[in-house]
Amino acid sequence: MRTHLGCTGRVELGKLSPETQQRLEKIPATWLEIAPETNSLVVRHVQPDDVPALREITGELFDYLTAIQEQERRQIPGGALYYLDEQTGQSVRIKVWEGAFVTVAWAQPDYSRAKWERYREGPTPVVFDAYQRLNGVVKFQPRLGAVEEVQVVIDHFSGLYPQGEFEAMQVGDNLEVRFFDVNASVLELIQTLKAQANPAASLEGEIDVSSFRSGDVEDYCRFAIRGGEIWIARPNLWADLPQAPPKKVETAA
Repeated sequence: MRTHLGCTGRVELGKLSPETQQRLEKIPATWLEIAPETNSLVVRHVQPDDVPALREITGELFDYLTAIQEQERRQIPGGALYYLDEQTGQSVRIKVWEGAFVTVAWAQPDYSRAKWERYREGPTPVVFDAYQRLNGVVKFQPRLGAVEEVQVVIDHFSGLYPQGEFEAMQVGDNLEVRFFDVNASVLELIQTLKAQANPAASLEGEIDVSSFRSGDVEDYCRFAIRGGEIWIARPNLWADLPQAPPKKVETAA
């Protein structure tokens, strides 16, 4: 069964005439609806049906956009809808740019050109704890009872997704810990790993943070730990920015 978490987002439509608002309110839709108080398209609580979700969402979006008068459509501020394919785990963004220019892109997290910053404890914009999906490997020289302390962080976290695997094995003097789709708080986990590494400089590895729900892709990140120092980077997700209009063609005199 689908839930409204399968699709999130909002598209601001701007100032609309009463006639246009009435037309929009009469459009039959499963996924989207008009929020008249803000003149925006929002995701409604969805009832299951047999129509492929992405086809239905994009179809409804275009039904709404084509029902808006051309002059009003040119003034649309825009927004985005995010859909998570539960079968493939792929996130899709349907972006409505200013003026109703529409693009569709599949998220492709790319850290090759990411900007790394030193992680400092405190408020950090990451995926909401309850939906965090952690993948990665870390290794360190452990204190006595380190495995149990890491296990506590994972087992006692009140997440919504208990699936996932956590492995810990001794490799020489180091403890190697692997995370596969683990639902846990990355900030709490990092704090515990730092506390259990002895010496602190022995802590090495990487942890990728993604989400079990759609709409969180902008908060995906990667933590890299080198010699006990922790760095954070955000991936480049979307490569569909609209290009600038071509320059005026120069002609020979």
